[in-house]
Amino acid sequence: MEAVLESAVKNRANLVLIQESCGEGERDSTRSHPSFQFISREDGEAAKCWVAVNWESRYQVTELKDLTWDCTNYTQALEVKPQGSALIIIMNVYNRERYGGSGDWLAQHANWEAIASHSQVIIAGDMNAHSQMWNQRAMSWRNAPFWGTS
Repeated sequence: MEAVLESAVKNRANLVLIQESCGEGERDSTRSHPSFQFISREDGEAAKCWVAVNWESRYQVTELKDLTWDCTNYTQALEVKPQGSALIIIMNVYNRERYGGSGDWLAQHANWEAIASHSQVIIAGDMNAHSQMWNQRAMSWRNAPFWGTS
């Protein structure tokens, strides 16, 4: 991940969305970089979604934990306020875990109704979705109904 963040510094990125940030044997608390502040849930579980905010960014970034409470650390809602621009909601999703015994993906338990009520929403991440819409060789439609690609 160090190379990704160095590339982000060179390209003057304001935000970097990260999924599965920890390597083997690493702990969330050991993740750092001199150019970025990291935002991840602090509820005692390893985070699957992080955002790195460039210290030089003029963006105000706030995590909206109430929108993703039932998603543990697999979905992150971020309120991003660019200076002089409209508010943007960014959803950082790592969609690889099921919710209890329900068979639903954890990301499905975000408050999507409240999220969609905002005028500008960006959904990004690892959706673990297969679809012939973007890959004609896909043999299955995994997660397609949830992400609206079937």
